Amino acid sequence: MDSVEATKYYEEKERQENIEHRDALLAIASVVKTKEGEKLFRYLFKNFEVSNLPDRGLDEKDLHEYLGFLRAGNSIYKLVCEADADIAGSILSKLERERYDHKLAEYRIEQGYARTDLNTD
Repeated sequence: MDSVEATKYYEEKERQENIEHRDALLAIASVVKTKEGEKLFRYLFKNFEVSNLPDRGLDEKDLHEYLGFLRAGNSIYKLVCEADADIAGSILSKLERERYDHKLAEYRIEQGYARTDLNTD
């Protein structure tokens, strides 16, 4: 394969990858705007622990594995942000609020307060 053919081949490959990426973003944007799509991405953000940090004191192997896990969630989050940043931000802010409410409920339990109900939408 000469350099002209190689250049054309790689340019075409890059063009196809860009089209694939664009189509994936359009599909995500379409899905995330539905109630079911928002539930799906909320679930993914929550279970891939988007915006969480590793616990301090993890040994090197566990830290490496956890960072790989977080990277997957971060990639999903970035794709949704590219597709629709407003909805992605809204989902993430609601999850952060739930995490805060959970920590508050744990604190109240530890301190002996009676109210421990969870607010989930």
